[in-house]
Amino acid sequence: MYKLTILFIVFCTININAQEQLSASYDTSSNLNTSAEIAPIKKSIILFTQKSSATAFNYDKYKADGVFWGHMLYNGISSDVAMNNWAADVENRVSNGEYFFGRIEFDWGWKWMIDFMNDPGSYWAQDLNGNDILWTGTVHNGHAHSWQSHHGPEFLEWLKYQVDRIDLAPITHLMIDSQTSASRTLHWLGGDFSVHSMNNFREYLKEKYTTPELSALEINDIDNFNYRNFLLGKGFTLNSYKQQAFRINGNIPLYDDFVYFQRQALNDVMDALFEYIDTKKPGIAIGATTNLIEARGFVFSDRQTYLAGEFFHAHDVTTSPPFKPMLHYKAAEALNKTLIYFPYPDAFAALYDRSAPRQARGWIAQAYAMGSVFTIPGNIWLGSGYPTWDPGWEVYADLYEFVHDNSELLDDYQAVSNVALAYSVYASLLESGMDGSITARQTLKYLVEENISFDLKIFGDPDRPITPTTEQLEEYDAVVYDSDIQYLTAEQNAIFSSTGAKAVSINNPNGITQLLSWKIDVLSENTVSNDLISALPRMSSKTEAPYVLHLLNRKYNASEDEAQTHDGISVKIPSATFPNAITGAKLHMPNKPSIDLSLETNSGMTILNIGTFDSCWGMIELSHSGSLSINETNLVSQKITMYPNPSDEFVTLSGLNGIDNEVSVINIYGKVVIQSSNIKNKGVINTQNLSSGIYIVKIMKNNTVIGIKKLVIEH
Repeated sequence: MYKLTILFIVFCTININAQEQLSASYDTSSNLNTSAEIAPIKKSIILFTQKSSATAFNYDKYKADGVFWGHMLYNGISSDVAMNNWAADVENRVSNGEYFFGRIEFDWGWKWMIDFMNDPGSYWAQDLNGNDILWTGTVHNGHAHSWQSHHGPEFLEWLKYQVDRIDLAPITHLMIDSQTSASRTLHWLGGDFSVHSMNNFREYLKEKYTTPELSALEINDIDNFNYRNFLLGKGFTLNSYKQQAFRINGNIPLYDDFVYFQRQALNDVMDALFEYIDTKKPGIAIGATTNLIEARGFVFSDRQTYLAGEFFHAHDVTTSPPFKPMLHYKAAEALNKTLIYFPYPDAFAALYDRSAPRQARGWIAQAYAMGSVFTIPGNIWLGSGYPTWDPGWEVYADLYEFVHDNSELLDDYQAVSNVALAYSVYASLLESGMDGSITARQTLKYLVEENISFDLKIFGDPDRPITPTTEQLEEYDAVVYDSDIQYLTAEQNAIFSSTGAKAVSINNPNGITQLLSWKIDVLSENTVSNDLISALPRMSSKTEAPYVLHLLNRKYNASEDEAQTHDGISVKIPSATFPNAITGAKLHMPNKPSIDLSLETNSGMTILNIGTFDSCWGMIELSHSGSLSINETNLVSQKITMYPNPSDEFVTLSGLNGIDNEVSVINIYGKVVIQSSNIKNKGVINTQNLSSGIYIVKIMKNNTVIGIKKLVIEH
């Protein structure tokens, strides 16, 4: 499909106009406490994971833009002297043109919470037995580090206090690490039956149900209702609750209400926090550790400029780069938001144990190739019992330099797909992790290894029964589903069923293939070998921009700690893949010279001969019949003259040779500012209303580019 559909996830409306303001950027030379436009996060952004790696030397090597985990002081933020020193360091970095993502905390700031609150003991999530649910158990000022309850009036005030403290520094972006809360403990660790949670749940039920409805639920005295005592009275124990709360249908009385209450309360806190942030730093870019593919935790808000997270990364050598994070990438792209992330410590701990740092090169490549951002691995915390590990700039710097040098082939690009994957958020509750259902991940793995390009279409749970529209699903050749389809609501099923013959089970692979109008194939020695290399087609919203085909090496050589070498590689691209005909191809690879690829066209198929592919990643830049990047020496533009140039009021084009010429004048942002059709042998363009600057003049005949000229306007 050529139309890049945005799926409206959750209960919000996305501000499309804000996303289209690609030229907006932050003025990092001044404090951002004044109003500013919200600039989208570029997909080519390069960020150090944390400040300890962000030295002047590393900035040069990695071509980095800034620091992502911009923590405040771990051992306390109440000291004005210490915080002013921290703020001075941030100001120095920002004044040097660096981005600094200030970070507001949940679990990492647990000591700050204890120091701030009058009664911190009441803000730990408690299990059904009434015991605090421990996190690390480390003690600070008499309180053990436990999972936080997001209920009670002081919790929001504590988050606002962090905003006040971080406001001392001219941070350029804001990130909220909001993963650890009662909305997760209720599924995994025995609930949140703390005093504030119980009081607020009582008010939630009182507002939702009438007195007769409450009686039907066996609640006869709502003013004194306590959910913990209610379950204990039903004979539940901590173990029986945990066993059943882990399921989709746990048969726990009032469990659905308890789940949706916890989620709503967390989202109310976050919305109030966003409003407060805008009173302190209006218009600042905000990201939060939002998970779009599972039903626990903080749900997306339209105030977020970008998405953030830490993800579990499979680190075995047979499937590297891993499939597990790809559902996250696809969900972020459905929202048209850039995702910035880093793996949990166990992933790099495994590489440390094997002395295999270069395996992560494929992880980094996969993230950027799919529109997400993988922060720089340096001074990595590997978990308890491990040292801090810095693999060294030599391991990854060339990948990030590659991103920097090819930013124009990453920013503003989206996947080109002709398959929709129906995904049930509700099914994710079957899993203990945060990576969606195992069924969905297996389905994704099949599509990837067959090089079937797909978009994720998310069907929400009964609390948020979000559903793609019939019109959105009609744009695809096929709508693929798996056994998770059983968890759709009746309304969702009606939408899904409207796709008719386009709906095809993952268990019917031949049926999927038969529906496709195109599918890219990678061949090794003339044999289809899609499992070796993923071919990911992407296209910019600027129609004149080149198409891009990312090649991801899916095979890792553990003995050499390198991507495997594949010989005799070629790629077949059907003509229906992209809107315009491919006219040229150039292969870019990290730390290697770019290569012009030979093109072979046969029966509606463009064949690219790669030869040996021994890199973890390659980008093929595809010029096309509507592209501005076509080499002028291959056009007849030498026969077309344009004068005067520079111009002030008028420009004359001669040598057009016909009456069906179309002339477009395009500014540096890709916008067509003048367009004229039916131009004869000589055409005159009025440039009086154009601002001074550089423009591209594109001349087309019969939908084919016949000339491209650079025009300079001087008034």
